[in-house]
Amino acid sequence: MRLIRLSSNMNSFHSVEFKDGLNLIVGKQANPNDSNKKNTYNGVGKSLIIYLIHFCLGSNRIDVFEEKIPGWEFKLDFLLDGKMFTSRRNTKKQSEIFLNNEKLTITKFRSIMLDKVFGIQDKINFLTFNSLFPRFIRRDRECYVKYDTFVRKEQDYSRILNNTYLLGLETNLTTKKYELRSRYNKTNSLKQSIEKDPIIKEHFHNKEDTEIEVLDLEDSITKLEIELAAFKIASNYHEIEKDADQKKYELNNLENKRILISNSIRSINKSIEIEPDQSEQKVINLYKQAKIEVPEMVVKKIEEVVSFQENLLKNRNQRLSRELISNREKLKEVENEIEKKGEELNKLLKYLDTHGALDEYTSLNKKLSDLKLKLEKLKEYQEILKTYKKKLRDVQSELSEQNIQTEEYLESNQDLLEEIMNTFRNLSKSFYDKPGGIKIENNDGENTLRYNIIAKIQDDSSDGVNEVKIFCYDMTMLLLQQNHKFEFLFHDSRLFANMDPRQRYTLFKQAFEKVNENGLQYIASINEDTLDSFKDLMELDEYKKIVDDNIILKLTDESDASKLLGIQIDMDYEK
Repeated sequence: MRLIRLSSNMNSFHSVEFKDGLNLIVGKQANPNDSNKKNTYNGVGKSLIIYLIHFCLGSNRIDVFEEKIPGWEFKLDFLLDGKMFTSRRNTKKQSEIFLNNEKLTITKFRSIMLDKVFGIQDKINFLTFNSLFPRFIRRDRECYVKYDTFVRKEQDYSRILNNTYLLGLETNLTTKKYELRSRYNKTNSLKQSIEKDPIIKEHFHNKEDTEIEVLDLEDSITKLEIELAAFKIASNYHEIEKDADQKKYELNNLENKRILISNSIRSINKSIEIEPDQSEQKVINLYKQAKIEVPEMVVKKIEEVVSFQENLLKNRNQRLSRELISNREKLKEVENEIEKKGEELNKLLKYLDTHGALDEYTSLNKKLSDLKLKLEKLKEYQEILKTYKKKLRDVQSELSEQNIQTEEYLESNQDLLEEIMNTFRNLSKSFYDKPGGIKIENNDGENTLRYNIIAKIQDDSSDGVNEVKIFCYDMTMLLLQQNHKFEFLFHDSRLFANMDPRQRYTLFKQAFEKVNENGLQYIASINEDTLDSFKDLMELDEYKKIVDDNIILKLTDESDASKLLGIQIDMDYEK
């Protein structure tokens, strides 16, 4: 696939006519001394060309195009397998695209191009036309940071898979490891999720032996089942329970009454036993002892008083005797009542002891159900955990086998590895007298990545060397022609920004020679001052042959008409 022409339905647009070999799109400032240098997306349109090519090759929608240039239609002519193709896409109708005048959905277009350009007919996750073609036309600023990063926010697995495919390495090993590792992670995640269940969590927290806990649960269930089998439900259990409580209350009152009557009887008995000594002779003797003569009249009075006292005592004793008899009768009645109430209470308690309430029965049943559920879940979790552990072991075993197969594959494909290494190495050696190359290793780590693809140039931590490494890596994939029909490589001017003049000179010399030798295209957007920076390092005829003769378009900020769109539009299309 090589580019022929980029054009638009708007007359102001500067069409880009591509040719074989080296293609330079040069940006110039009308006033080079102007210090107000705008960003590339507000400049003359060099970087915009890359976005438009992506747009015509089925990229995701670019909202700013519809906002800033609605109704613009862009057309890309390209050659593929010796046939001419044209893709057209309108900024207002970005969900559809035309391929040779056939209207297609973006999805259908990508599917057709994936087959035609990369030979992929069956769907392979993460290996798509939109993940593959950007490796030959880096678009966003982030894509010029690392040699193996071509798509914004690309996952590591997708990055390795796509790079693997374009280097000609076996991708089945890559997808297999991803599938196995994903299955392992999913299984392990499910296992951990089960272990977080309250029952299992409690089990692991207490570090209980599962087998012992199962036996204990079975014993508890058996006991409850026996208890429930013997359980007799009393529908009026609570009424009987209330009746028993009432009987207990009445018994307590009778018992208190019996105590009061018994105390009263004891008091009466003590009162009866007391007999006061109040004889008249005793009184007279008291007077005699006092040596007082008692007159006859006084003696008679004493006799009368004593007689009165005797009558009082007699009446008192009669009254106490009657009270005693009455209290004894009351005591007997109370004791009879206590005996009767006691028998009634015993009957009620005996009934309650052999019967239960419905809610108690329900509670026992619920407890039994909970224990059975816990036992069932524990047994089920035991089996699931055993299954998951076995699956994890099986996957680990397959991963180990895959590691061995990968090692064997790499060992048996040294010719391809050497071709990859030497292609990159020959390119990098033209820039530096330093070791460089692409090393491909088996990644046997606990991740989804099958290979380690390491492109290295000594001292590549500096920006200039890193950007040389990007050029060498991209050119290696183009020259290898593995699993693709891309015949062009397109770099934006930002790739050359941090290189020193000698590196720039070497890059364009290498690009010129390699694409002409192999019938390919190398396209670069570049500022005029960047070209001027290495002009003194070349002979005039060499500069003319490599630079001047290969400038296919010049864009300037002299006027709006001299910019790519032919009008002044500020678009931040890198959002």
